[in-house]
Amino acid sequence: MPFLRISDSLMFHYLIPSCPNQEYPSLDPERPILLLLHPRLFSSYFFASQWRDARLARGYNLLAIDHHYHGKTKAVLDDEPYDFSMVAKDLLIALDELKVKSCHILGIGLGAAIAIRMYMLCPDLVETLILSGKHPPVETVENKHQYMYLRDACYEKDDEGNDRLTPDVVHGLHWIGFGDETGADAIIEEWVATSSFRPSNRELINKIFSSLIDREPISADKWATIVCPVLIIHGEKDALYPPSVAQELYDAMPNARREMHVVPEAPHFLSWTHALEVNDLTVKFLDRMTGVDSETLGKLPSAVHRTSAEKYSEGAMLTSDASQDTPTVIKNKDS
Repeated sequence: MPFLRISDSLMFHYLIPSCPNQEYPSLDPERPILLLLHPRLFSSYFFASQWRDARLARGYNLLAIDHHYHGKTKAVLDDEPYDFSMVAKDLLIALDELKVKSCHILGIGLGAAIAIRMYMLCPDLVETLILSGKHPPVETVENKHQYMYLRDACYEKDDEGNDRLTPDVVHGLHWIGFGDETGADAIIEEWVATSSFRPSNRELINKIFSSLIDREPISADKWATIVCPVLIIHGEKDALYPPSVAQELYDAMPNARREMHVVPEAPHFLSWTHALEVNDLTVKFLDRMTGVDSETLGKLPSAVHRTSAEKYSEGAMLTSDASQDTPTVIKNKDS
């Protein structure tokens, strides 16, 4: 299980699920790198549906890093607001340590916000951005109040006095991330049972919610510096962020070569509930940008081209500590 020490206070946990040799995982210099940045609360195992896609696993180096305060990464908690710039800089240091000279980034939720800042700090490194479930360039006051209310509710123990979130809080988090999708019940239950996100861990609760409540808007001139190809993927049924938010994000990057897709009936974490649609969009976008023919690679017999990502398909972990069921894939109604 690879770890990368950045400083005395930070040690990243990372995975290269596309590498056949998981005892000594490494990046294949012949393949483009796709950095996977997970959403808040979850870890890199949230990308299990992407790892299992033979097109992505065979056509690209899949590099997943648990960023600060998530998964198996060890980062010191403090009382300061969540620092997007620090997180982005530390991830860039990690990429340098791994000798990554260029990469594409798929970011979900918080991961998308971090990806944008990584580009702004080091545009020559980031070839393309794929942003899914990204919050708006400027958070609304109403949403901030809802997040503060939910944060305070996370301090309360469950109905039996256990150090676990109350059912109402769990339901609220489920609704925000997955809407009415029942296929996400298993990952939520797994997360509640294994996560350090508990009422007794107020520092962690405050830090995670700070990434929503204390987020400072990026200035228009910085948005204008984004000139790389950008793919925006958004769920039509996102509970807090309707498709108009994706349009705001699109409009904020006037100099980027951008495209936007709204997936019908999909919630906020659509890479989980609508993995087939998200993967199709991602593969087509990346193949156009890189010249990789991952569609053909994905059809090769497993014996010819087998990756560790395909081995995970029999029981990939989705949180940091325990295994999880296969995610439900729901197709568009017209597909």
